[in-house]
Amino acid sequence: MSEKENLILKTLHDNDLILANKLLKQYESEQINQSSYYFLNACFFIKKGNLTNGWLWLWRGLELFPEDKKLLYLMWMISQLLGRRGQEQVYKEKKELLNNNIEIAFQLPFDLDSYEKVNIQSSFSVLQGSMEIANQMNTLSQGLKRLGISSHTLNYYPYYLNYVSDYEWSLIGQRSTPTINTQLRKLTEEFLLNYDVFHFHWGTSLTLDWSDIPILKASEKEIVMQHWGSDVRLISEAKKLNPYALVKNANEDLIKWNLQKLSQQIKHCVVFDMELYHYVKDYYENVSVIPAMVDMDQYQPSVNEKKKNKLLIAHAPTSPYIKGTQYILKAIESLKDQYNFDFITVQGKSHEEAIQIYREADLIIDQLHIGSYGLFAIETMAMSKPVICWISDYMKENYPKDLPIIIANPDTIKDCIENALKNLDMLPEIGKRGRAYVEKNHDMVKNSKQMLSLYRTIQKN
Repeated sequence: MSEKENLILKTLHDNDLILANKLLKQYESEQINQSSYYFLNACFFIKKGNLTNGWLWLWRGLELFPEDKKLLYLMWMISQLLGRRGQEQVYKEKKELLNNNIEIAFQLPFDLDSYEKVNIQSSFSVLQGSMEIANQMNTLSQGLKRLGISSHTLNYYPYYLNYVSDYEWSLIGQRSTPTINTQLRKLTEEFLLNYDVFHFHWGTSLTLDWSDIPILKASEKEIVMQHWGSDVRLISEAKKLNPYALVKNANEDLIKWNLQKLSQQIKHCVVFDMELYHYVKDYYENVSVIPAMVDMDQYQPSVNEKKKNKLLIAHAPTSPYIKGTQYILKAIESLKDQYNFDFITVQGKSHEEAIQIYREADLIIDQLHIGSYGLFAIETMAMSKPVICWISDYMKENYPKDLPIIIANPDTIKDCIENALKNLDMLPEIGKRGRAYVEKNHDMVKNSKQMLSLYRTIQKN
């Protein structure tokens, strides 16, 4: 091994994962065409305790370097730990054919004997992919695990928010080509051995051209597609429900084509509210509405919060045009000289960093165009924060009657913020009602039970 590779192994052995990750990023351009690139990344994730992602790095490496002894040896060991018996035997035989030397184990920056072998007792297993939306794949996966179901997530698009995934392969910017789709179909064949239900999100699947779906169907795997918003929202239909509607994707022909192609192959669709139901109901054979979910333990309200001299208002302009950020900023600007408050926009932060900022806020402003609330509102309501958001009349009729959101649109946002500033005493009570509302309607375990019930119904049928 080179001096640089030995340095990375040493930092892993010393458990300095931050430095090891930095070194791996620095040396990526030099190592990407070498087997050591995949071996070292696998070691990094195994050291972190993410054996599944370690497995994926080894699999990717062996696709390019099928006779690499280190990759084969480590893949054999990891397959044993993950309980993948068929794969374990395959890699054992390959390793023995190459007369692999067991002394390779002493070069590893960890003791594999210290890792607990996965004990799979679940009646079936679930794989979600391949785009993480507002931490929903991970949250559902954790909820399913609490219910005794084996569940993993695969993310091809790991953006700056740093959501947790079991498998992660960055395909950001990757075009759909025969080469990459052939490789992803091979990965699909591997996953067939270990998962029974494939739950896809945002119109994605295991390949970039949906060519994995016939493979899954031929193997009698259950498939669910979950849509989240801009992947299905049609501006012509949205305007019928909501006079302030805007969309990220105005190409209705493409959205309709995608829906048509997907629904021809997949019978079961999930959406999280009735607005999205409106767009998919005429395509999929079966559509279920299961609300978005959060782990209530991760979003506890602040305790013993000290009274502040200034109110702090927070807004996250992840999509400024859709969120109505220009109207919010204009309203803030017109009020800042009349009232004593602070205002912060939260951008470019990891999810964990953003949550810490929201904990300090006294009032949250979500969005002014979509007409329904999303995960940002749910997470902050769970922390007992009062939330301003535009809710259309159509959605007011479809939400529970105790919805505690302060409703505002581009025309009323200034008056709405001003009313909150004039009536600060009402905000804590609205926040408490928000927490109760989320506990009732968006709890991870409750809603994971709904999803599990759907999976079991699909399997029976």
